[in-house]
Amino acid sequence: MEPDEMVIEAEMAEAELGRLGLSDVRVHHRAGVAWLTAPASDVAAIACDPLRGEVVRAVRAAGFAGVGVDLDAH
Repeated sequence: MEPDEMVIEAEMAEAELGRLGLSDVRVHHRAGVAWLTAPASDVAAIACDPLRGEVVRAVRAAGFAGVGVDLDAH
């Protein structure tokens, strides 16, 4: 995948996450998987249903094969 395509996928995923009220979440492209960096206050909500399912749906709709949460983001 070309770098500009990766940027577009990440931007699409971030836009969808913003619609879910997660405007501070950033998406990083790593080998087809979206790694999310988020404020600590959002991590629990992202990881638990019902928001978890919506996050996965939004990220996959942007073209990613999977999604993970980066717990070591700075």
